[in-house]
Amino acid sequence: MASDATTLISEGTELSGDISFSGTLEILGTVVGNIVSEQKDARVRVLNGGSVEGDIKAAIIEVNGSIKGNIYALDRLCLEPNCTVTGNIHYSNMEMRSGAQLIGSCSYQQMTPPKEIPSQAAVKNEKVKEIRNNNQQALDKQWQ
Repeated sequence: MASDATTLISEGTELSGDISFSGTLEILGTVVGNIVSEQKDARVRVLNGGSVEGDIKAAIIEVNGSIKGNIYALDRLCLEPNCTVTGNIHYSNMEMRSGAQLIGSCSYQQMTPPKEIPSQAAVKNEKVKEIRNNNQQALDKQWQ
């Protein structure tokens, strides 16, 4: 079962430790640790100003911030104009925009979809969904 939950690590927040998640993880702050999701439609977005010191493994990875570690994009990887990646990239589908910086190697791999981990129970509260939607719209504006 897919999860539509979005988790935000906001600007000014520093999180130390490994993260396992489902849904979408958006990073405006700093993560020191590995980020992993085995969910087949999981998405990691390292937004402009966000940083990760550790490896990232997820289906969809979008980077517009800084990563010091290896990237394992199981489905799709997008390196945006403001990104800096210091590490090796393993991908099956990659887009690199003008201005993106990569210090490391790229390795094409036809990845088999990971088995999906059970998602957390869906939140039914309409107010929570409304807040998430508003936050998503605000983050999408910042992403542009």
